[in-house]
Amino acid sequence: MDPKHDLVEHIVRRLRRIIDAHLRIEDLPVPVGPGVSLSTREVHCLTAIGDHEGANIKTVGDALGVTKSAASQMVTKLVARGFAVKRPADDNDKDICAFLTAEGWEAFRAHRDFHERHMDTLLHRLAGHSPEQLATVAEVLDQVEDVMHERMAELFGR
Repeated sequence: MDPKHDLVEHIVRRLRRIIDAHLRIEDLPVPVGPGVSLSTREVHCLTAIGDHEGANIKTVGDALGVTKSAASQMVTKLVARGFAVKRPADDNDKDICAFLTAEGWEAFRAHRDFHERHMDTLLHRLAGHSPEQLATVAEVLDQVEDVMHERMAELFGR
């Protein structure tokens, strides 16, 4: 048995479990206020709008990694739920820009605070590791990601 091979297999199994857990979380509604929850896609869109306040729909889509059409649909859902508004750009009538409403900003802050609490927990648990150790983990994950992209290109021609 090759110890390095066994260790890499262990890492891959752990990553698979982490990814599976993340996917289960992504399917759950995200609480953003008392009695108010959004889908994960809606929260990501809300975050993209908050991070790029007043940006056109294409920019929101770019931030989300989706098409302009998909971004427009997501923004429209947030508008219907009262979390966002769409307005024509100040400098032209072609571009539609997205803005958060007061309720949207409340949800944005609630979700940001949720992420910050979890980041604080993670930082606390990793406090015993040196920056060099964490950099090594980052390098390993970069290589794993590269292999996954190569695998996708082989399987799907992307």
